[in-house]
Amino acid sequence: MEKMEGNDAFADLVFEYIWLCRSDAQTINLLNSPQFTPSLLVKFIYFGFGKQFLIGNFDSSRYFNEIKSLLNSEQSLRVLSEAESMEKDPTLKIHLLANLDPKTWEAYFDILDQNSMTLDALLGIFSNLRDNEIKKILLHSPTLYYYLQMMILSESVEVSGMGKEQKHDLKQILDAVHIWDQFCSKIKENYQLTLERGLSPRERDSSRISAILREIISVPEEEREDILAYLKGNGILLDEVEESTLSFLLKNYKEKGSFL
Repeated sequence: MEKMEGNDAFADLVFEYIWLCRSDAQTINLLNSPQFTPSLLVKFIYFGFGKQFLIGNFDSSRYFNEIKSLLNSEQSLRVLSEAESMEKDPTLKIHLLANLDPKTWEAYFDILDQNSMTLDALLGIFSNLRDNEIKKILLHSPTLYYYLQMMILSESVEVSGMGKEQKHDLKQILDAVHIWDQFCSKIKENYQLTLERGLSPRERDSSRISAILREIISVPEEEREDILAYLKGNGILLDEVEESTLSFLLKNYKEKGSFL
């Protein structure tokens, strides 16, 4: 690792191998190892970014979601707290924040407090992103949505100046996501998901999938994939079979105007 820190050419050779094997369990363990420093991780993330960009038809949100899946919460926190370049890339920072679990979120709040940072600093991360980009990130990250919702609604959290406008704008985005949070709660109340999880797809209550389909087709087509990700993250899609079934039915609806 020390040689990689001081030799960019050597680091790129290692990154090339890691990139090719990024889905392997051993590679993921390496990326989450304490020996893999935050500065090296950031370099690797930008290395992969460049590789994907050169391929063409590049979706940065999809790329950062893949990176998020490779890192655990503890490693994401290390990068957020120790990598100096984090302040220069709000998009990467938000995706890493979305990767924190409740324990590491509390640790991140402690770091903000120790550095005398307020909600203004956290809100400032979102100021350079468009509303649809923020909404997309939140739909793919239910935990981040819940924590931001909790902070925005807290009367004890004060903001000043531009922070008030940013807080208002973010609250509107959170309200749009909240509609789907309420829908998830309704599904959980009306269906026995724990019981259904133990059944085969054919044995489950098909009216749940029908209810989900009715809601999803009510939103613009470009948002549907993100909505599916949110529903999956909230546990109302029980497995990959249900996810692929919904994707198939939505594709038919787009092309034929009917599900079948």
